[in-house]
Amino acid sequence: MPVIVHIFTILFAILCFMIIKKKRYKEMPVICFIMFVSFISFGISSLIAIFAPYGEILSYPCMIMALGLLLLLVGINDLYSIFRCTKRIEGVYCGYNTYYGSHGVSSYSPVFEYTYNGALYHEQTTQTVSRRQLTKNMTKGNRYSIYINPKCPGVYVLFRRLRAGGVVCFIIGTAFMAAGAVILYALFPVLFLTKKF
Repeated sequence: MPVIVHIFTILFAILCFMIIKKKRYKEMPVICFIMFVSFISFGISSLIAIFAPYGEILSYPCMIMALGLLLLLVGINDLYSIFRCTKRIEGVYCGYNTYYGSHGVSSYSPVFEYTYNGALYHEQTTQTVSRRQLTKNMTKGNRYSIYINPKCPGVYVLFRRLRAGGVVCFIIGTAFMAAGAVILYALFPVLFLTKKF
């Protein structure tokens, strides 16, 4: 299990490096914040696994809490995007990015090009959409309404409604955080406060 913690730490380190290198933190501050917090939380879990007494055992609840924090922040980001993306503008649909998951499940994020306050943006939405909805309702090169965040115009959503995926991430993230904390609380006295005779 500690190997998985180290892999997540390395992956989030690479993401954070790319965010800093491409200066994406200016365009998408909340998502970048999620990536930085995830790197820090998995990094702490890695350090605990390597250096702390009983580190391998303690890395389990720490990793569960780090994963829960990641899911919780993703759910919060969905809610945040709905409340912050209020300005309705027209954008040109440029296609979509495909993200492959396990068991043949894929998610699709539409990419739009639009102009706001004289600046041209070519961005991917924070929301995922079913492929059927994309191919049925959208044609590449056509204009569609999108909702942008006026303070961070690089962030936009297609729909201003709460999605089931965001709620599920929020609930599962909260459950993981609570489970990790309970496991850590249960392990702490057993590992460190046992009386020696």
